[in-house]
Amino acid sequence: MQRGRKLTSPDRKKMAGTYKVSVDAKTAPLAVVSNDNPICPDWLPDEAKAIWQADIARIIATGANSVDSSMVALYAVTMSNFVEAVKAGAPPNAAFRSELRKQMELLGIAGAKSRLAKIGQPDVPATYSPFSVRPN
Repeated sequence: MQRGRKLTSPDRKKMAGTYKVSVDAKTAPLAVVSNDNPICPDWLPDEAKAIWQADIARIIATGANSVDSSMVALYAVTMSNFVEAVKAGAPPNAAFRSELRKQMELLGIAGAKSRLAKIGQPDVPATYSPFSVRPN
């Protein structure tokens, strides 16, 4: 695997005006394998299954499918461990909270900002940089 920035969709680059045939011709977005719901794995503990059942409707509403099953399972296990620690009276572990926030952002259930996509407007050409000090 090559190091560096993550790939950007060719369509997004075309809208931004940064598409280069020499670089982006072999890049394509990943195809969605299936459109069905995430599948709860058998190995999930009962506490994690309760978290799964409580949150799966919100996760499906953000567009998750069966490809995301393992991510949802990982979130459910992490959340159940966090809930058990809080019920036991332990102080909230910062590492658990940080990891849960990351997982919730990946699943799109961490709040409104986690569901935003930065997609350029097709009607407005990218003629200037929003970071430039002087107008062109």
